[in-house]
Amino acid sequence: MSFFKPRVLRLSVFALVASAAALIAVNVSLAWVYVSALTRPGCFVPTYLEGIAPPEEHWLTTEDGHSLRAWYYPSENGAAVLALGGVGGSLGDALPPVRPLIEAGYGVLQIDSRACARPPARVTLGADEIYDAVAGLDFLLSRSDVEPDRIGALGFSMGGVTIIRTAAQRPEIKAVIAEGGYDQLGAHIIQPSVPHSLPRKIFLYTVAGVFWLQTNINPWAVSPLDDLPAISPRPVFLIYGEYELGRGNGQAQFDAAGEPKSLWVVPDGDHGANYRIAPEEYERRMIEFFDRTLQK
Repeated sequence: MSFFKPRVLRLSVFALVASAAALIAVNVSLAWVYVSALTRPGCFVPTYLEGIAPPEEHWLTTEDGHSLRAWYYPSENGAAVLALGGVGGSLGDALPPVRPLIEAGYGVLQIDSRACARPPARVTLGADEIYDAVAGLDFLLSRSDVEPDRIGALGFSMGGVTIIRTAAQRPEIKAVIAEGGYDQLGAHIIQPSVPHSLPRKIFLYTVAGVFWLQTNINPWAVSPLDDLPAISPRPVFLIYGEYELGRGNGQAQFDAAGEPKSLWVVPDGDHGANYRIAPEEYERRMIEFFDRTLQK
């Protein structure tokens, strides 16, 4: 009996270690696949806006060495808006909605996803995308049809995050509309306020770690919440759907922003659905904001 007890104990310990190692391997593998799909989403084929004259196509060179396709609708009123979207980019009829701006005479620059760059780059959820925004801003500043003190920015989701972070660094952006962005990337991934099960918590922390490993970007360092105060005294307009306000910590972002600022919570709205739910009010608020902040 004395011989079997140590052997059984050793086998039990080995089994526990092997099981733990297998669980860790599965967890890391799933996180790796998830992050890879998120940062390498593929290249979507954009479509032109129906009823709008086709835009000029340009390829912008970013500071980190990529070429990005951009569509530009020339300005008729001397003002222009830089538009950035989610992981699929902002070209054509992708969000954010730019048709009302074009019809109102604003110049509009839409920028494609980093997944479609030459060479292709990882989508980093608002981190490296700041290079794209800066390249777009520099393009608008070079245009003879755009007055340099009349440039605004409009962003949806990841694009909203990018617009806030860029405006904090570049005072040439005179007005900001950001819809549906997160407050801090690390917190957005791990969701500390949500009562997850232990396996789910472990997985989310693994996702954050794998994101850091794959992109070399600390997700806790990507924080629009910390960037918002630097935009003041330039105006900021935040848009959130009723059902995404908590996920994006929209109220905290509004509180962090300096004056002048405004927040519109779309009733029954959610991520990506706000314009569809309230198109007329969305267009009215957007045009009024840029008319007030960019027009002479």
